[in-house]
Amino acid sequence: MLPAQMAGDESGDMPEVPYGTVVGVDYMIVRPLRRGATGAVYVAEQLSTAMNRALKILHPDYTRDETLYKRFEREAQVGSKIASEHVAQVIGAGVDRKLQLPWLAMELLEGQDLRDVVEEHGPIEPATVLAIFEQLCHALGHAHAIGIVHRDLKPANVFLTTSRSARGGTMVKVLDFGIARITAENLTLSGAPLGTPSWMAPEQVMGDPATPASDVWALGLLAFYLLTGKSFWRAVVRKAPKVELVREVCREPIPIASARAIELEVMDKIPPGFNEWFALCVARVPDERFQTASAAYAALARTLG
Repeated sequence: MLPAQMAGDESGDMPEVPYGTVVGVDYMIVRPLRRGATGAVYVAEQLSTAMNRALKILHPDYTRDETLYKRFEREAQVGSKIASEHVAQVIGAGVDRKLQLPWLAMELLEGQDLRDVVEEHGPIEPATVLAIFEQLCHALGHAHAIGIVHRDLKPANVFLTTSRSARGGTMVKVLDFGIARITAENLTLSGAPLGTPSWMAPEQVMGDPATPASDVWALGLLAFYLLTGKSFWRAVVRKAPKVELVREVCREPIPIASARAIELEVMDKIPPGFNEWFALCVARVPDERFQTASAAYAALARTLG
């Protein structure tokens, strides 16, 4: 079982922050968890509470001027506005002026993200997918209700841990609310290319504003992935260049879910009625999709229930 915040890309040129370094006055680095394109995650002891936290240190470029610094402080705490226990808790955020590094302290979770679950165990049964989506869409639905869009919904950002309540059971936690917006705005300002579009809605790939319907697009792809154990996009399966993936996402006709499942030899994994639900998630025109995660979940519950 791996700490939640190990999800992310393997690339990146972040400097190492050595053991014992105190970041943001209150967080002492204990050990590294994961390095990625946007930064690195460490286990850190919160000195004021003696609790271990996940400390995400982002690339210095994300706060390279005062405007970005203020935007980072605002966006890093966006998850705290969402009234759902299924959003990973942010403990604090800021910029360490001495190290010149922006940081984000989060609860340290134990378990696996959905990417690791599928890679290790394969496709997930429809009843379990529905149970996961109930909690996932609780978080997204409350976010959408107050105008917050995740923007980077993907298996690595949906984490399964064990509930600490009396009833126990599996708890879904959504990671990185707010971080995707910080990253997107920084990349837009710097002129750098966006990351992989394999979970992004066409309007995001083309640089248009994201809406709750953009998260719904990702929900459809995520459900297909969990049920079949396969990415919906041919370009991802073939490991084709990114330009082919962009063309497939934005231009080529989108087949029904069962047709793509036949290509991937997983037709038996598509439940009755899923084609119709999936089509209402991945319509290219945002207004033709389910408009919120709550609406998407209600329809999925009727389909899989």
